[in-house]
Amino acid sequence: MLEDVAKTVRAGSSLMAHAPTGIGKTAASLPPALAYALENGKTVFFLTPKHSQHRIVVDTLKRIIDRYDKKIISVDIIGKQWTCLYEGALELTSFEFNHFCKAHKRNETCRFYNKVYKEGTNELTKEAKAAIEEIKKKSPLHSEEILDVCKKAGLCPYEIATQVGKSANVVICDYYHLFHPHVRQAFLSKTGKNLEDLILIIDEAHNLPERVRKLMSSTLSEYTISNALKEAAALREENLEEDLNSLLKVLKFFGKKLKKDEMFIKKEEFVSEIESDTSEKLDFLVENLETLGESVLELPNRFRSYASSVAEFLGAWSEKRDELAYARIFNTYMSQTGRRYQISLKCLDPALYTQEVFSHAHASILMSGTLLPPDMYKTVLGIHNAKAEQYKNPFPPENRLVVITHGITTKYSQRSDYMWSKIAKNTESIIKKVPGSIAVFFPSYEILKTISKIAKIDKETLIEKQEMTKAQKHELYKRLAHLSQGKGGVLFAVQAGSFSEGMDFPGGMLDCVIVVGLPLEKPTLETEALITYYDFKFNRGWDYGYIYPAMNKALQAAGRCIRSEIDRGAIILMDDRFKWENYKKCMPKDMRTIVTEKPEMYLEKFFKPSSPS
Repeated sequence: MLEDVAKTVRAGSSLMAHAPTGIGKTAASLPPALAYALENGKTVFFLTPKHSQHRIVVDTLKRIIDRYDKKIISVDIIGKQWTCLYEGALELTSFEFNHFCKAHKRNETCRFYNKVYKEGTNELTKEAKAAIEEIKKKSPLHSEEILDVCKKAGLCPYEIATQVGKSANVVICDYYHLFHPHVRQAFLSKTGKNLEDLILIIDEAHNLPERVRKLMSSTLSEYTISNALKEAAALREENLEEDLNSLLKVLKFFGKKLKKDEMFIKKEEFVSEIESDTSEKLDFLVENLETLGESVLELPNRFRSYASSVAEFLGAWSEKRDELAYARIFNTYMSQTGRRYQISLKCLDPALYTQEVFSHAHASILMSGTLLPPDMYKTVLGIHNAKAEQYKNPFPPENRLVVITHGITTKYSQRSDYMWSKIAKNTESIIKKVPGSIAVFFPSYEILKTISKIAKIDKETLIEKQEMTKAQKHELYKRLAHLSQGKGGVLFAVQAGSFSEGMDFPGGMLDCVIVVGLPLEKPTLETEALITYYDFKFNRGWDYGYIYPAMNKALQAAGRCIRSEIDRGAIILMDDRFKWENYKKCMPKDMRTIVTEKPEMYLEKFFKPSSPS
């Protein structure tokens, strides 16, 4: 992998690297990319969706510096909101925070930002220069350490970090910083970088298509409009009060047309109804709402403006765009006060935003433990000059048992009390044969609840709940870690959740993972639109929009079991579909599977204590 990364950066091309957990992806990608960058005046941008991965990159840089005694400047940048020194900033949505931040900077009311630059200029203050030099001198630092330096001096951490970025050889940041077009433009301008001079390393790249689609989608709800209406009333904007009341009536008008929970809606249909009800063009309404939003944020202790959120959505809705690549959906949602209406603009094609980045960057390394099948990712992300490589698993084959159970499925047409009972009994018998801790990952909270109620398990069982906070999930994780030091425990969690993708289980913390069923998307209009679009564009709608993403989520869950080459563990894939040919295309070549109705027989043998020599 080291050699392939070195060749890729020299050639200025792209590499799609399916690299199993434990291979050392960061250590294999960062040194050759950095060596080339230092020699050729380029900058390495390491993009990752996980804050924990930022720490791994910083620690790897420290080891490189210790070994080669070379001065390397790096900066670890997480989202601006997560480092904001204002209390209450974390309670906002990302959109609301951006408006809050922009308004305070524009009105010169942010005391932390004002302390970075001399009044009325772009010239750095003495305190800002001192903080930047301290960070560069101590580089590489984690984002928390950069935050501490800025807190002491009362400086905006994001502004200071981007100033350090101007001289950085390595910038560690989130997908958001480069793949959201408006954010990218501002971020590169602030750090003084050009896309053409960047070597991109995209970690957990299997997440990129879905993440970009979500980034470029937006929703407007009755709740948001009602709160914007309160803002207009508070500031005595009577005309806007009327307009926002009309907007609520428009949502209710379309609500009467609903025959089910959701329906497709045309761009012009919604615009026409707004303009006939408000008696003014949509762009004027957007402009007036933006002005109201700015006025709201000028009020003391105001962090949020709902009027700005309404303006943002209406502006996005009326924008000229490739209509085929978006789904416009009207639907209902449940609130504390009952059923309400909302309208959404859903991005279906991430390549609209990723293709430009990959075609202009000097080189790109996309890596993940589940980047299969690579052709799907190349196609969906619009990367045309990519070489795909599947690296061997470093684990001894005898340390991993992979079993597919026969005669069990969570397929919708076969769901029944009999099938739930079969899944529960199989889970019970598997757990009895595993000496330590087990994680059982379900395709939904609904199925998790069903099985947890009927399964009789003789170990302490920890259950992930949908409404859990991050802190509560962390407590659950700590409890499992404690149980793993003794007789072990059982974790019931969902696929594509915090435990199956966001957390690591190191040091043999899990002896076994059971993956129950496939987390196929619900048959919503958005899913239907995605399948239709990929069918139209690639003739692979069902695979790219439905089956392969679900398989990757299931395999991410399966990968929690073995995290290093000395770990030993069993993976039970509990669904007949795992043995179907089309689904197996997403499995690594070295994943040898056994199909059986009696997984406990193989588990007993696998976990049998070895005889003394």
